Amino acid sequence: MDLIDADTRITIANRSGDVLPFSRGILASSLLSTGIATEEAYRLASVVQLRLLKFRTKTVNAEQLVGMIRQILVDEEPDGTAERWLAWRTAKRSGRPVVVVFSGAPGVGKSTVAARMAFRFGISSVITSDSIRDVLRTVIPVSVLPELHRSTFELVDSEGPAQFSNFDRQANAVANATVAVAQRLAAERRFAILEGVHLLPGLIGSALAPHPARPIVIERLIVECSDDAHKAKLERRAISQPLRRGDRHVADIGRIRAIQSHLQTKADASGTPTIGTENLAMATHRIVDEIASLVESEGVSP
Repeated sequence: MDLIDADTRITIANRSGDVLPFSRGILASSLLSTGIATEEAYRLASVVQLRLLKFRTKTVNAEQLVGMIRQILVDEEPDGTAERWLAWRTAKRSGRPVVVVFSGAPGVGKSTVAARMAFRFGISSVITSDSIRDVLRTVIPVSVLPELHRSTFELVDSEGPAQFSNFDRQANAVANATVAVAQRLAAERRFAILEGVHLLPGLIGSALAPHPARPIVIERLIVECSDDAHKAKLERRAISQPLRRGDRHVADIGRIRAIQSHLQTKADASGTPTIGTENLAMATHRIVDEIASLVESEGVSP
């Protein structure tokens, strides 16, 4: 419960019979899943709060509250916000874990997108393939899998016939370990975001398809269309995160751009959509819409 925003003048009776004070902060947080701006989410939550204060009775049940919120969203945000909010509620109540996967070349903004989406969706588990690779390096020696102990972009052979063979070996090793983590999270019915260059488009979804928890897997390839913009991002990261030795990435921008093209080919083959980082609100809309369609296709009720 958000104690700062808890309004003891208004109480909500949930399905279990518990009665709790209305929280403007909790409602605003839930509205962020629709992709609207934070200030707009709080404005709408305040509209709901003021509407509730006009009720003769100060206790409303959860169904009444949901109906009121839906109508306010329809009136105030006529762009599908109400449907996306209800869809996310349905997904959370379906009992099925949601796994959102962001792949992409180094420096395109995967970590930024993952962090923002985690905040909007209220997801606490964010797993990076780099962290999985670091763990694997401690248990798999160089003599067994030398590719694992090199930087991803260094594995691209710009002149050889098998340009991405070493990259793919590293990616497959790391991705398979990441799948094991995702399977554990799915078994615990936990929502998670996975991100990393090693998560080849289509791989996580295929691996989790037979899981008994029937996880909803949403995959996206994050791309940077402009060479100059991509290089600028790497240059900014080299300054802001010097321990990551971003200067090497800037120097090898050609191989990094080649990795993006390689991932794009795999995304096209697997039907994985691509997104840019310039319009995260629209990306959020589409992710929630896809989650909703997957939930509805199996007839899960809110």
